[in-house]
Amino acid sequence: MCGSSENEPNGIERSDPDLLPNERVDDLQFNGLRIIQSLDSFCFGTDSVLLAGFANPKRSDNCIDLGAGSGVLSILLNERTGCRMTAVEEDAAQCGRLERSVIMNGQTDELRFGRGIRVLHTDYIKNTKELGLCAFDSAVCNPPYFRRDCGIISASGTATHELTADIGSVARAASALLKFGGKLFICFPSFRLSEAFLALNAAGMEPKRLRLVSVRAEKAPYLALIESKKGAKSGLIIEKPLIIHSENGEYTDEVKEIYHE
Repeated sequence: MCGSSENEPNGIERSDPDLLPNERVDDLQFNGLRIIQSLDSFCFGTDSVLLAGFANPKRSDNCIDLGAGSGVLSILLNERTGCRMTAVEEDAAQCGRLERSVIMNGQTDELRFGRGIRVLHTDYIKNTKELGLCAFDSAVCNPPYFRRDCGIISASGTATHELTADIGSVARAASALLKFGGKLFICFPSFRLSEAFLALNAAGMEPKRLRLVSVRAEKAPYLALIESKKGAKSGLIIEKPLIIHSENGEYTDEVKEIYHE
């Protein structure tokens, strides 16, 4: 929803943006944060919010958001942790909306004294060296879930299908960009968990923390939240499952907390 210009809880004055056709402003329900999205592009869903709640970069981190899309991960993580975010997106239209969202929220580097969100329009797979080898403390990514030969590919295909990036290339790019000991936080379909672990291991990113997500307690997990660490020894912590809905159909207390309800 669109909101009026006023001083928000974090003291940053925010204003309404100029919207292009088919664009809307959505309320992220956290410290007055909002985000610009378009009906013509992939819009974020529950998985991105859950990943933002699972990821734990330090305040001192320089964190990179790989394939940032609308920028929801960068916006939420910067506000919650205070870490500097570099949001990388190759789609020009999405990148433009992301930049306007950052300005709208008062999250620019200038306003946050170098600890805000920097937006880069580039392909992180092809231009890894230009982004900075071993330059980042942590990384976050909501990668495409489906193989390129799986199902019908929509206009937002690069966000949902492995057309330009697969889990292997994501893992290799993250490994190249992260410092030794740097962490990568991703979400991925649970039925492809073995592929994710193989790809991460092959790239030198050891899985260290895993949390499976189910829609209801009686349902099988559909999503895996994974934290891996560059150059780490083996040893995986499996956290208790995250259940989205209780028996009455409402969000569980934990999910309400993640959504800041």
